[in-house]
Amino acid sequence: MIDLHEHCSLHALSSESPIKDFICDSDDLNDFFCNDAIKYQNELLGETFYYRLKETGEIICAYTLSNDSLKVSDLPGSRKRAVKKEIPHEKSMKAYPAMLIGRLGVSKKHEGNGIGTQLLNYIKGYTFTELGSKCRYLLVDSYNNEKALALYKKNEFNTVFSSEEQEREYYEKPEGEPLKTRFMYFDLMLWQNQLA
Repeated sequence: MIDLHEHCSLHALSSESPIKDFICDSDDLNDFFCNDAIKYQNELLGETFYYRLKETGEIICAYTLSNDSLKVSDLPGSRKRAVKKEIPHEKSMKAYPAMLIGRLGVSKKHEGNGIGTQLLNYIKGYTFTELGSKCRYLLVDSYNNEKALALYKKNEFNTVFSSEEQEREYYEKPEGEPLKTRFMYFDLMLWQNQLA
């Protein structure tokens, strides 16, 4: 099994260090990482990183992070109460500081080998140690398919909306229109408690 920290090196995307040879199971992600990520970064919309195998140079996984917030107005009643319950001495806030995982992909050749979980653990640790008290949540608009949702749920992400119907209604999508993504979050206090 590949250990990202032992067998790979982490790289920040740049015009001198682009992603050219990455293939995961999503054409949308492949197109983003290989063609759009630099433009996205140049517009200050998010920063992309990738892990490359030290031995062969093959890209194993890639991800993009952006500053964001978990907006109280985006939360349905039950989730709003659950989130506020976890905040001691909670004052009325319009939003909670968050980091958005804008894109995340694992090489098709290496998926199913725990790479996604390793990567999410790295992102949790990085966000917690680098941003400390400036960031409470990790957010993601997960692709609405069984494999993607299972990865995030396995790694303690929760859907913001309890059902697709509730999420569709909130975002005013026509009834019966399939949702391409599900809005999910991870509370970094869980990470802190695991380290304690």
